[in-house]
Amino acid sequence: MALEHRRTAASSSKDKTDRKSKSGTVKRRRRKSDPNKATCIATVTFAAFFLSIGFVANLFLGKWGDSNTIASANSDSRRLLKEWTPKKEDMSSHDEKEKLKQKEERYHSLYRPKFDEKTLGYDIFNCPPQPPEDYPMAWKTSEVLLNWNPNDVTTIAPNYREVYQGLCVFDYERQYEIALTYRNAEKPFVIRNDPKVMAVVKKWDDDPEYLHKVLGDVEEYRTERSPVNQFMWYRLRGGKSNSPAGYQVPPNDETQMPFGEWLEHALDKDAKALGSAELADRVKAMKERRLTRAGNKNEVGDEPLGIDDEDNKGQDDEESEESKENKWYYFRINATVKGAKKGRIDKFVYDELTFFDPRKREDSSFYIVDPKEERGINCRFGMRGVIAANHFDMSRNMIAIFGGERRYVLGHPSQCSKMALYPRGHPSLRHSAIDWSNPTEWDKNPEFKEALINEVVS
Repeated sequence: MALEHRRTAASSSKDKTDRKSKSGTVKRRRRKSDPNKATCIATVTFAAFFLSIGFVANLFLGKWGDSNTIASANSDSRRLLKEWTPKKEDMSSHDEKEKLKQKEERYHSLYRPKFDEKTLGYDIFNCPPQPPEDYPMAWKTSEVLLNWNPNDVTTIAPNYREVYQGLCVFDYERQYEIALTYRNAEKPFVIRNDPKVMAVVKKWDDDPEYLHKVLGDVEEYRTERSPVNQFMWYRLRGGKSNSPAGYQVPPNDETQMPFGEWLEHALDKDAKALGSAELADRVKAMKERRLTRAGNKNEVGDEPLGIDDEDNKGQDDEESEESKENKWYYFRINATVKGAKKGRIDKFVYDELTFFDPRKREDSSFYIVDPKEERGINCRFGMRGVIAANHFDMSRNMIAIFGGERRYVLGHPSQCSKMALYPRGHPSLRHSAIDWSNPTEWDKNPEFKEALINEVVS
């Protein structure tokens, strides 16, 4: 799961990627529009639902899409699968530490910083008290993306990824003051091992069905869906006829979906990617129960959001089960303090995530700079391969990752002019016209290949 201060929790980011099913929450502090304070971000989601890594904290104002890595499965896949779908069990303190140690070792074996202190000028795990000049280190977009294409979403040992990481990684209990200095300087960083966050991680990890039991199989929530793994925001005023010349409306739209059905589809993506018969059997059982509840084999989906109904006349609203299996879903819950006073789910979110509650300053002072500017918690649950298209946000982001893995590609605000961003008034304003995963498109905007970015997997 990922949390965002407005969109993702505890981290400032420019690009993010999910690899497997994962959940996320985000909080954001709203600011006045300032093109010099907008961070370009791309995000990719890896296998993410049960595996927790820590907090990414980046106080720039933007984010980009999701990306993951594909590698052939081997004999280690069963061991990794057990880590991704842990059984509930009573564990001693020693067992818990050993479990965390194994996760840490797995993470470092799969995602290895490409450059050392000699190249960067600083040790990312032991950064100086003040941000170094030109921090964070960045590299040409073409170099970073050719090294790891955003559509590559599964990495299984002994394969691994060399990460163009320039962000410092701080331990909450040992390096809090240094992290606070970077936060106040609005520099991106990663912070890990916050006891309040880790308590939530343990709670959800010990019982993989915890969120399922809370969110259920009946109540429906806002869910983005797409026939491709990339999601781009858009809003068409007046229908397709009002779209700019040459503009192709993104294929993603929105529907309503219960958490249980989203989880089923997310696990199905994992089962196919990992070749897991065990997961496939679980998905089959979940699907049979869902269809039994529905009373039929086909369910109706809603019409795309952001386009006038008049433009959709004649479209088939029926969404078959086969169609669902070939789509990607991005489940979300948006909670606000106001809603928490009367809404069950909003209250649950704020009660669980006290470090994002502006009313509880003892817990949230690090992540929420100005409580009066707090605009809510956005919980995002991705699935393997989901990509949030490269874009920038006009607000301060803090992103918390509670399960799974997510890749963020970050670009300094000074680089946004090279990203071929759509202008104000465009249906996809704040987003880039370039498909980061398609090198042939880069030649249309040569300056894009020269833009400087860095990345981190959390």
